[in-house]
Amino acid sequence: MNKINIIPMPKSLTYGNETVKITPVISCDERFAVSAETFKLTAKKLYSVDFSDGEGGIVLKYLPGLAKEEYKLIISEDGVVIEASETDGANNAVSSLYQLINVDNGVITAPVCSITDKPDCAYRAIMLDMPANMRSFEQLLHYVDICYLYKIKYLHLHLADNGGYNLPSKKFPKLPTPGKHYSEDQINVLRKYCADRGIVIIPEVDVPGHATYLNVSYPELFGCTPIEGEARKDLVCIGKPGVMDNLKAIFEEVIELFPESPYIHIGGDEAIIDAWNNCEHCKKFMEENGLKDVKALYTRSIKLLTDMILDLGKTPVVWEGFPRDGAEEISRDVIVTAWESLYHLPNELLEEGFTVTNSSWMPLYVVDPNGYHGQFVKGGRWQPKDVLEDWDVYTWKNWWEKSAAYEKPIIVEPTDKVIGATFCAWTWSYDIDINPVKENVPAMCEKIWNVNSTYTYEEFEPALNKLIALAEALGPKA
Repeated sequence: MNKINIIPMPKSLTYGNETVKITPVISCDERFAVSAETFKLTAKKLYSVDFSDGEGGIVLKYLPGLAKEEYKLIISEDGVVIEASETDGANNAVSSLYQLINVDNGVITAPVCSITDKPDCAYRAIMLDMPANMRSFEQLLHYVDICYLYKIKYLHLHLADNGGYNLPSKKFPKLPTPGKHYSEDQINVLRKYCADRGIVIIPEVDVPGHATYLNVSYPELFGCTPIEGEARKDLVCIGKPGVMDNLKAIFEEVIELFPESPYIHIGGDEAIIDAWNNCEHCKKFMEENGLKDVKALYTRSIKLLTDMILDLGKTPVVWEGFPRDGAEEISRDVIVTAWESLYHLPNELLEEGFTVTNSSWMPLYVVDPNGYHGQFVKGGRWQPKDVLEDWDVYTWKNWWEKSAAYEKPIIVEPTDKVIGATFCAWTWSYDIDINPVKENVPAMCEKIWNVNSTYTYEEFEPALNKLIALAEALGPKA
């Protein structure tokens, strides 16, 4: 038998030269009943095999003392035994099992092996830009399936930007973009679909920049009042009386829609803040609060917004964007997603005590090759080999000469303050970005599951091809 290659490579893997038949039955400790049912549904999609309840095939056992997400998986002549202390570990084991199973004419086989495994980084995410190209509900569920199959823990949904607001709203009924928002019923179905697969949603509502969705719907509540000329439509007026209360009402509603989500992403980057100099309310706010300029107002806005999220009982996440000067007033409970290495560098954020996630533009971004910056991206995107061989969670790279990571990467010392990484799919539609997601995300997951990975691409590619085929089998049917 050829060497067993699965993604991510387990911390401990032993195997022989034999394969065994697996009886299509499954039993489980009651703690893992949902994991077992989800396995049956998924196996039916993947292999056209019906697993029934019973002894002698696959068994999911409770084993106290294992770490969060840790699992043990043993395949022998006696069947398949999975052991975990909680459902995340059980789901990780099942995701490995999908890669090990082969089905031929309804006969299920798998290699004799023993695995013990757990991830190095807990924060493993895919981000989808929804306002630019809102996915159908069936397409959205496919991304959830991919997260489940690939051991991606978080699905980060960028749900509000200049292109619109993709959520329902009872408090602000003009806010949802007509024809481009999900219903509350759909969100409830999505939440259960994610929960059954151990996937956690991170909702993002972008402020104070990228906020055209607010100013088009409610300019009287969120828009700047210009001293002369016209106000920018993509910028929230931080000085407007009542603006923070209204933003709090929006985020309260987001939390009600996604109560299981421990993280709330507020965006926070690329705000065109010079426009605040032309706003009578912002000018007055700066004077009354002793803020020397709009950069200080920018930092204050991030402080106010992230403190609000903390007060609502959630952990706020922001994109790298606020300036270094004055950042001491922002809570160190805030997580910063470092992406462009332009505004506030990852090494600086770490020196200042922030917790950081890696979204290095190169090679973790998918962007439209015919749109913004696309001409700099080879073939429209980077390849799995680029991710596997030329990047790790402590490295930031960029193709743009204005970035501090342009001429040479920014590399930080290994630290537990870098908690993982996010693969970002921007601007493209499902039909285009689903392929780079299927192909590149496994490489990212390998490099954050195993921060010292030694997987060669020659070994990795056969496992990647099988994993991509499984991901395609879970996609929407034409």
